[in-house]
Amino acid sequence: FWSQRRVGDFFGKMSAETAAVAPPGGVEAENKAKAAFSAGAVKLLEPVVGEMDARTAKILASQEVLTKQLEAFSAALGQFEGVGTAPHLLQYSEKLNASRRKLHKVDMCVQNTRERMENIQRMHTQLLAFEKSQKERRMAADEGKGKGSAQA
Repeated sequence: FWSQRRVGDFFGKMSAETAAVAPPGGVEAENKAKAAFSAGAVKLLEPVVGEMDARTAKILASQEVLTKQLEAFSAALGQFEGVGTAPHLLQYSEKLNASRRKLHKVDMCVQNTRERMENIQRMHTQLLAFEKSQKERRMAADEGKGKGSAQA
């Protein structure tokens, strides 16, 4: 959903919007404020993401158990198909097939949700790595400026 470019565009727009109300101290203070905001947002969302992930794992486990039970029930019904006409079993067989379809839809939704969560976690890791590299570049540039003025 969020490509690296879109994340950059988002933060670029944030920079442009906040430039007019930049805190005293210039760009460095603004970057510190952004980093603090980012860290706070991560601390706020991390427990929610963890809980969602745990619940998703529980849902997938229960879905697997339910699928096995449905397959066992279907096999038991299959034993009675050749015996004769049993209209009451046909009704249960149809309900079983409908339950299977619903179970498959729920499973797909849970799987899509899990993939989205993994993408969000990956983007968060990339954002942290980007912020770290930016900080290292600034520190290296500051060191270079300090050495250049000491030699002059």
